Amino acid sequence: MISGAAFSTAALRSTSLSRVHPVSRLGGLVLGLASSMLAGPITLAVIAVALIFVLTRTGLGPKDQTAALKPWRGASILILLIHVFTSTWAAPLWHPSVAGLLAGVKALARVACTIGWLGLYLRTSSLDDLVLGTHWWLRPLSRLGVPTQDLGLVLAVALGTVPGVLGEGRRIETVVRLRRTGPLKATGDIQTRNFLKGKYDSLLDKVRVVIPLLETLVRRAETLSLSLRTRRPVTVCGSTGSTTGPSIVQLTVLVLWFAALVWFGIGHPGVRWD
Repeated sequence: MISGAAFSTAALRSTSLSRVHPVSRLGGLVLGLASSMLAGPITLAVIAVALIFVLTRTGLGPKDQTAALKPWRGASILILLIHVFTSTWAAPLWHPSVAGLLAGVKALARVACTIGWLGLYLRTSSLDDLVLGTHWWLRPLSRLGVPTQDLGLVLAVALGTVPGVLGEGRRIETVVRLRRTGPLKATGDIQTRNFLKGKYDSLLDKVRVVIPLLETLVRRAETLSLSLRTRRPVTVCGSTGSTTGPSIVQLTVLVLWFAALVWFGIGHPGVRWD
């Protein structure tokens, strides 16, 4: 049985970003997300083009990027409709307006940039990198009694469980779908299935997955505590193999980036980035 985690949208290429310290990469992710939330239309366009270029360099081409955004189509249409019909500053409520449409496009651009930043981080960082970066940034909290040394264990269990659950759920759903037989109506040499019946059967298959999936998770949870009782992920190395903190140059770039966000986004909210 092939695990669901074995499937990938595109092969990963080694880039210069992979050689950046994991602490700097995590800090850049947070600042990049903040930049996407505060930027104006022109700056959002620049960020989007830059993300498309960098993702392409990692091996995820424009075609794969477009395919990765397909699950967001329904939410995108909903966001556009909400802005078109509820932008009361441009037109009365439930009256469509061009300004509302542009506001919806801007909101979608923010969502797309956010997904792009997260996708870029996933393609350049591993779970060990995330553990190391989170532990390094939250070290000051250890003085307040926060058990930061256990963050690696928490992240490893939480994030490492997600792919396994998804793969197991897809496997069970596939088995249920293969075992189910639905009524087919023959018309000559062509067999057609009723559309609503097919949708109902698909929804019923997803409901049937819940109970066996929960049983599988319970069985794994019983052995998880035993296997992790004397283990703790190491938080002093990432995919770069580094045992020290980020370089002065990388920290300087992060500080300047953060200062720019504070200056334009918080200190001077009336100053637009575009």
